[in-house]
This record gives sequence, C-alpha cells and structure tokens, in this order.
Amino acid sequence: MVRVLIVYDSRTGNTEKLAKALASGACKVSGIEVVLKRAREVSSQDVASADAYAFGSPSHFGIMSGEILTMFTNIYPERHSLAGKPACVFTTGAGSQVTALENIDRILGAFNPKWIKPGIAVEGEPKQKDLEQAEKLGEKLAKAALSK
Repeated sequence: MVRVLIVYDSRTGNTEKLAKALASGACKVSGIEVVLKRAREVSSQDVASADAYAFGSPSHFGIMSGEILTMFTNIYPERHSLAGKPACVFTTGAGSQVTALENIDRILGAFNPKWIKPGIAVEGEPKQKDLEQAEKLGEKLAKAALSK
C-alpha cells in the first residue's frame, strides 16, 4: 500500500475539517492507506514511512501554528525522506490564511518535495465548496503518490 500522511493542527476544528476532507479524497484512490495525525503526534518514523504528505495549519498572525512549526523542526533530520515525494499544504484563518500558506510553503520547501498545487486557504469555517476542493486535493495527492 502507498501511504499518504496528513498532518494538521486545529484549535477550532476548521483545519481538522479540511484534513478529514483531504483524507476522504485520498481514500477514493485504490491502493492508498491514509494516516491522519495531529502535528504533535507525528514521529520521524511516520515521515519516513509515508509516500506523500499534506500539512495543514490554522493561521496565527499570518504564520503557521506553533505546533506545525515545532513538527517541522522535529522532522527536519528526516528531510531526505520527503525529498521528491508529493506534498501539499492547507490553511484556515480569519484573513491571513494565504500568508500562512505561503509561510508553510517556504518551510516545506527546505524538504524539497514534489509540489501538488494549488494548496487551499480557507477563511473561517470551511463551506461545502471548500470541503469538495479539499477532497479533490487529497485525491490529486494520492494519485501523485501512486505514480511516483
């Protein structure tokens, strides 16, 4: 099985809703195993054993949450495990979520992934169209993982 790791942080539940929608989309692809984890639960082994990645965060003053930043710091020694593998990002927020998405892109760029874009930046609670977009991104990520 090809493993897709979806990592997120969520305080209000909005980012978690997007993460679950991404997972739902990825599960539509045959041969995919989805692992959905909160950032504080992610281990180096999780990163090393995955074939594709999605990282999601709420926007905090235009940047990613501390949990996501700490997770990137902790998995940095495993950056070679992410190199060349498909990855995407998603954020939620109250107006600065696009800036947070760009900040995650910059940090994740140090891991040299194969980008699956565009990412998703949602203001407030995800609406049905946002969840559908997240499902499509999850499916696109899973298909990229199978074809690598």
